[in-house]
Amino acid sequence: MLKISHFVIALAKTLELNWKTYRSDGNSDVFVEFTLSLNGLTEQLNRQHLPGLVRACQELENTALALFGDQSMHPIAQHQANAIEHQLTIILDELKRYETPAVTTRRVSDGEQTHGEGWGHPRKVLIISHENHPWTASLSEQLRFFGLTPESRRWDEPRREEETPLATVFIPDHENCIYPPANHSYIKLLRNHFPTSYFYCLSVPSSLECIVELQRAGADVCVPVGNKVSDLLSRILDLVKTRETEVNRVLIVEDSATAVAMIKRSLSQHGIDSRAINDPRQLLEAAADYRPDAILMDMYMPFCTGVEVTRALRQIPEYKAVPVIYLSSETDIAQQVEALRLGGDQFLTKPINPIILAAVVKTKIERYREMLYSGRHDSLTGLLNHSTSKGQIETWLRASSPTRSLVVVMIDIDHFKSVNDNYGHPVGDQVIRSLAWLLRGRLRTSDIIGRYGGEEFILALPDVSTARAISLLERIRENFASLPHAHANGALRATFSAGLAALPAYTTASSLIEAADQALLEAKRNGRNRLVLAPDSAPD
Repeated sequence: MLKISHFVIALAKTLELNWKTYRSDGNSDVFVEFTLSLNGLTEQLNRQHLPGLVRACQELENTALALFGDQSMHPIAQHQANAIEHQLTIILDELKRYETPAVTTRRVSDGEQTHGEGWGHPRKVLIISHENHPWTASLSEQLRFFGLTPESRRWDEPRREEETPLATVFIPDHENCIYPPANHSYIKLLRNHFPTSYFYCLSVPSSLECIVELQRAGADVCVPVGNKVSDLLSRILDLVKTRETEVNRVLIVEDSATAVAMIKRSLSQHGIDSRAINDPRQLLEAAADYRPDAILMDMYMPFCTGVEVTRALRQIPEYKAVPVIYLSSETDIAQQVEALRLGGDQFLTKPINPIILAAVVKTKIERYREMLYSGRHDSLTGLLNHSTSKGQIETWLRASSPTRSLVVVMIDIDHFKSVNDNYGHPVGDQVIRSLAWLLRGRLRTSDIIGRYGGEEFILALPDVSTARAISLLERIRENFASLPHAHANGALRATFSAGLAALPAYTTASSLIEAADQALLEAKRNGRNRLVLAPDSAPD
């Protein structure tokens, strides 16, 4: 069973309470609270990688927003209330199936290491295909390795009463052919039965009409012809991956206490932390201390204008890209355009709709975070990139005491060129991603895990003895050698070689990496699929 956070459960309970209160008195202000709670829940579910539930919440949110602004519409008609309650019940019933807290990926703790099979609790993936389809067997084999529970079913098999799967995969009888009407009907049937499952349709032709019809039937993703099993596995693994969630922080520069109270309340309902200052002269000090992800800036304040403050802020390199959202009653379009031209990112006119405010802030923060993330991470695997990996090792060495231990590992997938040559680059990419997932699942959150380039990876394991690091890497090597990598005609296996170097034999980032790389070359010369320890890095 997938697990989600206490905060999401609390939001769901607030949403349910707001709806019950509204049904009892029909007050439009309570309906506003209900809609705000729903918007906040949608955002949190999206951050927890639950796209099926997100879609269900978004559909309900669209229904609520259509009734949001006009007080004369409240209490809403009985048939409208019943429709909302039906959608809400589906969402709440699905959430009640989950436990807390959020743990979807098994990590090795700082204490004794344990290595059970897979990543946490099994997650069901329903595969719909004709009997004995080759994609079904290869996909099922690899899903099981990653702790997922595949279950196969024929297209014409009757619907059952069962637990909602994490994902449902539809495999057509023939590649690059339009799904027949009977398939559309079966997808619709399962969509009604599994409203929060994520639906994938494979081998969809490049036809807008075909894609639209499948979406209308209930498909969330139409995987194009040619991507096949390897791409699908990546997408399903993305559903259960976790990123260490950071709190969104917003700095409010506003001299009105009333406006600050409204803004902080709206942001807090969406899980966004905020801090307010009423004097723009405190901005640089506050920003350095608080490290905001976005700044809400009043246009007109004592001492200077928001535009002047933003222009000064943009002179400092670390704040060049931080989103600045202006708040003002200014309605002159020319003034608004000028304010944006001089460094702002968005202009919101007071009084500000709280849902619009939260949506703008979340969107700006998300894009800012994505920009920072893409600059530090490899796009294929989500691991740290080459320069960031080296930089983090250097940072760790500068901050560590002489008595601490560190093992650096260089890994290279054996004979990787032959994988690309024989099976194609999409399958090669999946082999790389599978090793990345294996490393993230077996190592601790405190370990540095990076893609060094191509099929090479770099690890830095702090506070671990060399002997323990070797034992751990040997288990990972054995696991990877047995991991099936799915492709259209079945599955292939791959292996890796690794070189290790450790403190205190090598004391700088460059010397550790160079020694580990030389040990890796030795492992490859000695036959591959093995570990080699650099000289003087004796097991302790």
